[in-house]
Amino acid sequence: MKRNILVAVVLITFISLSVSHAYEREIRTVEGLIESVSGDSIRVRGSYYHFNDVPLIDPSGKHIPKSQMKVGRKVEIFLQKKGVDTILIYPEYMLE
Repeated sequence: MKRNILVAVVLITFISLSVSHAYEREIRTVEGLIESVSGDSIRVRGSYYHFNDVPLIDPSGKHIPKSQMKVGRKVEIFLQKKGVDTILIYPEYMLE
């Protein structure tokens, strides 16, 4: 009986770790300050990211307008294989 419980615990642990590891590989983030804004793209850490039709949110999850994309604002860009998924824009007083 104890052996069956131990095997079940080990299997559940293995499955949960493998699923979280697979999810972790699918999403990547870039964090930094906006260096420039041009139309529907921003430059962060030397690379350009297109943000047309991408949700722009603040740390509380509230959607915010594109007008908040300003040089010097701290952002966290969530990327998937298809490109930019979401951009988190921190308040103006938060810097790196």
